[in-house]
Amino acid sequence: MTSTLLVALALTIQVPPPTTGDDVGRALADESRSLIAAEAEALKALADRLTEEHEGDGAEEVRKLLPRPVDGPGTRVAPLPDVVAPRPKPPAAEDSWRDAIAAIREPVGESFFELARKAADARPPHMGRAAVALREALDRLPDHAETRRLLGYVPHEGGWARPFAVGQLKAGNVAHPTYGWVPEDWVARLELGELPAPYVRGKPTTWLPAAEADGLRSTWRNPWRINTEHFEIRADVPLAEAISFGRRLEAFHDLFFTVMADAIGDDLPLARRFKSPTLQPDANYRPHQVIYYADRDEYRERLRPIAGESVGSDSLGYYDPRGPGKGNRRPAYFFRDVDGQLPVEATLHHEVSHQLLFESAGPNAYLSNAGDYWVFEGLGTYFETVTPLDDGALEVGGLVGARLVEAARSLGARKFLPLEDFLRQNQAAFNREARIHVNYQQAMALAVFLMQGEEGALREPFLDYVRDAYRGRIKRGAGRSLEDRLGIPIDEIERRFKAFYAPYIGG
Repeated sequence: MTSTLLVALALTIQVPPPTTGDDVGRALADESRSLIAAEAEALKALADRLTEEHEGDGAEEVRKLLPRPVDGPGTRVAPLPDVVAPRPKPPAAEDSWRDAIAAIREPVGESFFELARKAADARPPHMGRAAVALREALDRLPDHAETRRLLGYVPHEGGWARPFAVGQLKAGNVAHPTYGWVPEDWVARLELGELPAPYVRGKPTTWLPAAEADGLRSTWRNPWRINTEHFEIRADVPLAEAISFGRRLEAFHDLFFTVMADAIGDDLPLARRFKSPTLQPDANYRPHQVIYYADRDEYRERLRPIAGESVGSDSLGYYDPRGPGKGNRRPAYFFRDVDGQLPVEATLHHEVSHQLLFESAGPNAYLSNAGDYWVFEGLGTYFETVTPLDDGALEVGGLVGARLVEAARSLGARKFLPLEDFLRQNQAAFNREARIHVNYQQAMALAVFLMQGEEGALREPFLDYVRDAYRGRIKRGAGRSLEDRLGIPIDEIERRFKAFYAPYIGG
């Protein structure tokens, strides 16, 4: 079985709709689908008319706006840019079909903005749907001021920018395509293939050939130090690689807080801005700490005094919410794992998803639950499915990746525990040597099903359960179990879970 086959088979899934108490969520989903369908119908009619009128260029532009075909259960999120330049004024003799497009899309944008408000004002709030609806509104109304504020932008020189980017620009920095935010007077040197040598107090910057400068940073005495909007990174890999690593972190941060909005709850910046119409995006985000080593040996050597023998030969990344740190910020550790058993990006997304959850969702008591430890590794492995798309967007929850392929095989071979037994495992039981690999597979498969299955209808009640698990509220007989959140008996959840994967295991 290959990941390509998994995606191709996704079209064959036919599962009955869930029976849950989330009538508001279903109504919001129906409204969103109706808006998109009505807009698509109007755009198609416009394209057909323009074709008949021999306006081929206009028809082609209109068809580019039609919804993309859906070829699997994954969720697509396009990371938002740091800076949005002012839109150029249209020429005086603008093509009339552009006005026709605006007449169709702008009202839909306004409707999506109202849908976002409705989702945020619901009780309980549906912040994930609000976040997605705002992105839909922005796609159609790029200068909608309130949508921009809610999504973290401030006005900037006739366009829009995030406060972090505004601060960089005011400091005289520019966004270099390879090296990120750098002082403007660095650009000429960078274009000559030079990089700065390690800083020496009281001395001017020394410029060296890039390979030589990177070599001086290849030991942990002088790592590169990089600050992005949400992360503080130390790395002893070449600077271009470290910058690329930081960009992946930022793109993932955007995806994570869109997909996981309902698990973060009131601590979500978007939720706070919805509650306070005067609250502006904050430039002073306390960054998450990330350490990126050049190789596995260095990773193990430097991490062993911190994590002990838990950093074994098969460790690919490490984050401990109870480990040493400052406040609620603790480093996540990675290494450049060339040709490893999992892509570097999969490990990155797994561990950083833990980091973002535990450093953004408030105080936790996740070890106080009666079992249900699986959910944390389930979410981590769920984010291993993040895949970059050709247009710069990211997709999460697709049926891809080596671990999910193995999970389908294990399910077909009946290696998975009965769901009721699986859910009741605590951390020690989940991680016992005889079961750990299959438990990770089952956790991933179950998380993908709950986040993506049945057209995403189970996601919000599942994330309500995640929020309870994070706070240690899962107690036997206390009405906070997964089945209570979903409103579905455990045997029915298991039946639907197996039905979701049946096409991939031949049964």
